[in-house]
Amino acid sequence: MPSAADVRDILAPHLVGRLEDGLVLLDVVGLDVIDHGRRFTVAMELFAPDGHWRVHLECDSTEHRIFDGNPEEELVQAVAISLRIRLFEWWHTKDSERKSARMGERLT
Repeated sequence: MPSAADVRDILAPHLVGRLEDGLVLLDVVGLDVIDHGRRFTVAMELFAPDGHWRVHLECDSTEHRIFDGNPEEELVQAVAISLRIRLFEWWHTKDSERKSARMGERLT
């Protein structure tokens, strides 16, 4: 079973770097994975147009399958895409939705 560090290493090539959704460019500079048993959290450090942030994205038991042995590339891609979608949802709703606002912490 991969460790949280192993899962971070599996996801990093898909999530670290410049991510764009057509409206905003986010530069992800760091990624941590925190395993909570049947779920996990991905903490992403990034630079956005309005500053330096750390965002915590919760993952569910379906995505936790990435911790099972040697995950297939399709699963890795699906989890990475889901995380990218949630990251951009956070960005676009952080100023208007309380739940989204709590996911992010401004570092500078």
